[in-house]
Amino acid sequence: MKKTLVAASLFGFFSALASAQTSVNIYGIVDTGLIKESGSDLRMGDYMASRIGFKGNEDLGNGLKATFEMEQRFRLATGKLTGNYSWDEGIRQKLGEEEKMQWTASSNVGLAGHWGSVRLGRVMSMVAETFTMIDPFDQNGIASSYSVNSFLHSHFLSNTVRYESPTFSGLELGLTYTLGDDKHGDTPKDEFVKRNGNDGFAINPRYHNGPLLLLANFERAPDSGNSCRWDVGGTYQLGKLKLFLGYERSLFKLDEMTDKTGNQKEWLAGLQYRMGPHMILASFDRGDVDAGKYNGHANKYAVGYNYDFSKRTFLYSSLIYVDSSNDNVGSVYNSNGAAQDSMTGIQIGLNHKF
Repeated sequence: MKKTLVAASLFGFFSALASAQTSVNIYGIVDTGLIKESGSDLRMGDYMASRIGFKGNEDLGNGLKATFEMEQRFRLATGKLTGNYSWDEGIRQKLGEEEKMQWTASSNVGLAGHWGSVRLGRVMSMVAETFTMIDPFDQNGIASSYSVNSFLHSHFLSNTVRYESPTFSGLELGLTYTLGDDKHGDTPKDEFVKRNGNDGFAINPRYHNGPLLLLANFERAPDSGNSCRWDVGGTYQLGKLKLFLGYERSLFKLDEMTDKTGNQKEWLAGLQYRMGPHMILASFDRGDVDAGKYNGHANKYAVGYNYDFSKRTFLYSSLIYVDSSNDNVGSVYNSNGAAQDSMTGIQIGLNHKF
């Protein structure tokens, strides 16, 4: 009897110890609402992409941890997966590949310690993650900054190694390296990649100290003929008011199979003002594009109002107006892709995080 009690006690002790050393979290967002834009019918859409994810770590001792993350994104109103947020999806479709990516967000494994962290697999791109920090709308919904309209925009990167440094007096550094897709095959896509393939990389220095955030990015997109983009920006907190400022330039060199060779520029300014559960948001975007038939500029004016029911649930609303040089430019910068030189849009919905 005593041996049984001792064994049971030891089993309980080691089970508790294992639980303490391993942590797994389930998280997610459910979000949908109504969107009406000139040039398209009333539709249901999201402010943030709905998602479910699993992430965790295991204590390996001596300050070292194993980490993992798996996240899937989808449209709540339809149940369909979101796109892979990749600039080259359209190129693959032009090459006759109809198969879509089945896992649209993060899926990676890595290690973390006093030296920082490294992840391998599919990760969020440095530009997408950090430019979100200098957009008052966090690159969400129809009011999102023009960074998402870059011909090189890719929210997630496959076949990537990502490193993040520890913080030194407010300074941090992020690096990614993405393998190209050259398989030495003979399909149309394989031949295309042979001619235009390259590995991708990004570097992202950041400084965050008190009310001030400053950041910069440089990214070369994989399999793009060495196309690249870079951006700089920052935020400053003044009590309840937060100010945002950013600039981005994309240089798109891939003319084969596309009509989008040239460059894009974006200027962004905005603010957030919080009063208890109420938040007022506003931004001004200017996009310039010089890429074949896409030649001109567009201005976007956006205002928003959010109300927090709780720490996890909020109501959101956005109103935008876009004024473009011509219809072709409008098809790039209008949130619904409509080929028209002006557009108004309104969005309202509900977001819950768990």
